[in-house]
Amino acid sequence: MLEGLDSVAWHEIDHAYGPALDTPGHLRALLSDDPELVARAVADLDRTVCEEGGFVCPAATAVLPFLVEVMPVLDAGSRAALRDMIERIADDGENAEQVDRGWHTAWAEAKLKSEDLFRD
Repeated sequence: MLEGLDSVAWHEIDHAYGPALDTPGHLRALLSDDPELVARAVADLDRTVCEEGGFVCPAATAVLPFLVEVMPVLDAGSRAALRDMIERIADDGENAEQVDRGWHTAWAEAKLKSEDLFRD
């Protein structure tokens, strides 16, 4: 799980606070057996990749495939929190002034791969 995570150039990808260097750690923490660590990782991802106010950052695009991969193994609460975050980003992607150029393709692929996770 999370294959390819280390091959992503996180230092070249921005989230809400600059380079997304902490993002791989947050993604790995989602797989922890410690529910508090998982909850903190969900909150950290939400805080860093879900930029409110009309901007879908490149980190949102980069994390999406990894989130889709781990969501099925998460508990219902964590899965719902990540789904809500992703859907907020998707809504911003429809209305934002600045949207990472890869977001729409990544979102379409994520919905196709995991229809059961993103049902309307």
